[in-house]
Amino acid sequence: MTIKKLLFGTAFLLGAAGTAQAQYTKDVLLFSQGDNGGTARFKAMGNASTALGGDISSITGNPAGLGYFNQSDISVTGRYLNNKNKTDYFGQNSNSSKNNFNLDNAGIVFHLPTYRNGGNLERGWLNFNVGIAYNRNYVYNNLLEYKGVNNTSSIADAYSDRLSAPGGMSGWGQEVYNNSLLFDEETGNKGSYFPITDFDNFNGKDGFNQVNSILEKGSKSESVLSFGANYSNKLYLGAALGFTAFTYDNSSWFTEYGRTMTSESLAKRNPGSDFLKPEAAYAKKREMLDKDYELYDDYAQATDGTGVDFKLGVIYKFTPTFSMGFTAKSPTFMSIRDESYSNSEFRYFKTGEDKTFKDPYRTSDDAGHSYLEYNMNTPYKLSLGASQVFSRGLITADVEWVDYAAMRFKDAGAYNKTLEQEMNQNIKNTYQGALNARIGGEVLFNNVFSGRAGFNYSGNPYKDVDYTNYTASLGIGAKLGRGMYIDLTGAYNSIKYEERPYLIDEQYWNNTSPVANIKNQRTNVVLTIGSKF
Repeated sequence: MTIKKLLFGTAFLLGAAGTAQAQYTKDVLLFSQGDNGGTARFKAMGNASTALGGDISSITGNPAGLGYFNQSDISVTGRYLNNKNKTDYFGQNSNSSKNNFNLDNAGIVFHLPTYRNGGNLERGWLNFNVGIAYNRNYVYNNLLEYKGVNNTSSIADAYSDRLSAPGGMSGWGQEVYNNSLLFDEETGNKGSYFPITDFDNFNGKDGFNQVNSILEKGSKSESVLSFGANYSNKLYLGAALGFTAFTYDNSSWFTEYGRTMTSESLAKRNPGSDFLKPEAAYAKKREMLDKDYELYDDYAQATDGTGVDFKLGVIYKFTPTFSMGFTAKSPTFMSIRDESYSNSEFRYFKTGEDKTFKDPYRTSDDAGHSYLEYNMNTPYKLSLGASQVFSRGLITADVEWVDYAAMRFKDAGAYNKTLEQEMNQNIKNTYQGALNARIGGEVLFNNVFSGRAGFNYSGNPYKDVDYTNYTASLGIGAKLGRGMYIDLTGAYNSIKYEERPYLIDEQYWNNTSPVANIKNQRTNVVLTIGSKF
C-alpha cells in the first residue's frame, strides 16, 4: 500500500489547510530522525552499543558505558556522505546525487576515579566519569528528481479539487480561477470545478510530461552532557542531558507540460462551458483552447528548531565476558519555527511556437506564504542490548522500540486548537510503533589492528506504507601507540519507499494519485582519530 495521508516532495500548499497538515505530518517524522552518532568504531558495529562501553559513543548512546573508562579519552570524527537516489516514475528511470563533508562527532571523557586510602579498589563505587560530546546525528542534504509521462492524472486535477472544496474559491482559489484560465465550472453543478487539460493530445502522447525536483539542505545536531559510574566492575549506571538544534531548507520545483482541450472535447465534457460561448466577453477563455501549456508549482521551506531530552542507562555484567544493557530516552521537547512560500505559474503556447501568446500568470506571494511556530515531541525510545566478549573479539546486538504514534504537535501560540487536534489525529492515523534491530562484532587481528562489521535494520514507522530501511557497515581500527588510535568505517544505508508528488480526490476522479518509486542510497565514510590520556 502507498502513502495516502502524507505529501512528500513537492508541497502543494497553496492555501490548502488539509495539505499543509500533511506537510507538518511529514515534518514531525523528518525532525525526529537521527542516530546516536559517535565514533567510527561503533558505527562499524552497526551502532549496537547498548551493552558496550569504553567508547566516546557512550556519551550519546548508553551513558552507563562511561563507567567502563579507566582513563580519559578524546576523539574527533569526520564523515563523507554520498546521497544517491534512483527513481521510477511511470516507467522512466532517473538518478540524482549530492555529496557532503562534515564534522560528525567530537567528544571528551574525563575519568574521575574514587580514591579511598587503604580501601578495596575492586568493590564499591570505583569512578564517576563525565563525558561531553557534539554529535551531528542527521544530514538532510539531498537532491531528488524524477520525471515521466503521467498517463493517469494532471497536477491541475489537484488544483481543481482545492477549488471545489468548501471555501476553495476565496483568496488563492479565486485568484487562480480568474487569472490562470485553466479551470472551468461544471454546468448545472455550481461550485464544482475541473481543469481544461486534455489527456489525449500533447505531442502525440497520452498523458502529461511531469518533472519533480527537490533539493534539501541542513542538518540536525546535539550537544550532550553525560555522567557514568562503575560499581564493583559489575553494575554501570549513567544519565545524559541532550540539547538538539537543527536547520532544514526545502526547495521544490514541479513542472508539468500538457495541452488544453479542443472545443470539441470540451463540448462533450461540459457543453455549457463559458470557454465555448461566442460572446466577446468570453474571447479570452476561447483562445485558451487547443494550446500547449506549462504549469510550474514552486515551493520553498525554511525551518529551524531547538530541543532538549534526557536519557538513563544501565549495563550489568553477569559474567566478566557477558553483559546486558538498557536505555530509556525521553522524547525530545522541541520548539520549531517554520516559514514557507509557494507559487504557481501558468504559461501558454500556440502549437509549434516557443514564445507564449499570453503573458504568464503567477500567483501572488501573499497567497502562498505561511509562517507557524509550533512545539513537537519526538517519540520516546527504549533499547535493550547484550554483548559477549571473546579472547580475540566480541559480538553485540540491540533491539530498540520507537513509538512514532506518540509524537505530538502543539501550536505554540495556542491560536489554532483545531489544527493541533487534527495534526495529532493525523499522526496517530499515519504512524505506528517500530522495532529496530542492530548487530555487530569486532575481531582483534593482533595487538594493533582490528576489524569490525555490523548490520542495522530500522522498522517501518508507517501504518499503511511500504518502507524498508537497512544499513550494512565494515570498518578497521589501529592502535598507534601512546594512547593514539584511528578507526575507519564504510557504511551503506538503503531506504526504499514510495512518494506522491501531489494528491487528488481519488473517489471523484476514479483514479489514484501518482506514485514515484524511490531507492535512497547513503554511502558514509567515517574516520575517527582519538587519544587516551
